[in-house]
Amino acid sequence: MKQAVDGRPLPRYRFGPRDYLQLAYLIVAVLLVGFIGLFGFALIFNEVTLFFWVFIAGFFAFRHGFIQYRNRLAVSGTATAKAASAAIGLAELSGRGHAEDVRKAPVTESPCLFWSVEVHQWQKRGKRRGWHSKLQKSFGVETLELEDESGRVLVWTRRAELITVKQVWKSEDGNPPETALKLVAATGLQWPDRSSGYPMKVTEERILANASLYVMGTLSERRQIPDTPTSFLPRLLKGWANTAPRLDDQSFGAAFRFATQGARRWLARDLSTLVPKWTPPSVDPHQVVVWKGDQGRPFIIAGVVEKEALSALSRRAWMYILSGGALMAGTILVAIWKLTDVIR
Repeated sequence: MKQAVDGRPLPRYRFGPRDYLQLAYLIVAVLLVGFIGLFGFALIFNEVTLFFWVFIAGFFAFRHGFIQYRNRLAVSGTATAKAASAAIGLAELSGRGHAEDVRKAPVTESPCLFWSVEVHQWQKRGKRRGWHSKLQKSFGVETLELEDESGRVLVWTRRAELITVKQVWKSEDGNPPETALKLVAATGLQWPDRSSGYPMKVTEERILANASLYVMGTLSERRQIPDTPTSFLPRLLKGWANTAPRLDDQSFGAAFRFATQGARRWLARDLSTLVPKWTPPSVDPHQVVVWKGDQGRPFIIAGVVEKEALSALSRRAWMYILSGGALMAGTILVAIWKLTDVIR
């Protein structure tokens, strides 16, 4: 038996009927919240609503294509400014990129501001025919500095659209660099020979450090950047993640609120990886920063010259417009075919 500071034994807590009732409330509340979540998921994502969500996906792809085309027009119609004299607002800058936290790309081992690497293998049997990802890694600096002959300007890279230099090594072309073979070995696989029926490829995309860099974004003073997220989803997830579940009393309503708050917190933390963290740079409030902005303007970081960036934006625009339009048209045709088949 535990004792108090003065040596007297502490009374042992005994569970009473109210405690057992509260435990029952908690168990029922957790089960009920789980059932509501599963029922809501099944209600939103099922065979009937599948066509609707596919059509929505096609619509957003189609819309994104026009956004890419708008970005291309902005790039082609905006004059390049100097880092030391760029005006507040939409700015286009060109120079060389620098950052403190530079890391080497896995295959080429080049110092990079951004890199991503993927290992794919072709599968030709069954319903899953096609390229399957075996490994994915990526890295990106949070802030960088663009330097030209006039000076430097800070760039906060959150939610930037990247235009990278892409390099692919395929098994039918022979052996890749030793660093790529090590990546493949990390997946537990071996690099196939040229005649293999299960070819592999390693893709590396990168933006080099201390090399040519093109940036288009919103230039503003640091004090004009909010300290908290401005968009709805990041604010909602942050609020859920920071709310600790509280059991106010012993009623079933309190137990249900406790289970709901716990479910929201778990969901927010699980989805937090999909939303970039809102961490504006800690610099002087009057220092100018290039960032995404809050007015829907383009924000592009490219490791290529402006002419190549224009070509990349054109390809992306047409790819999204054509694929999104095809997806919407295909969904409508299949839905009409299904509907007429039911009517018959």
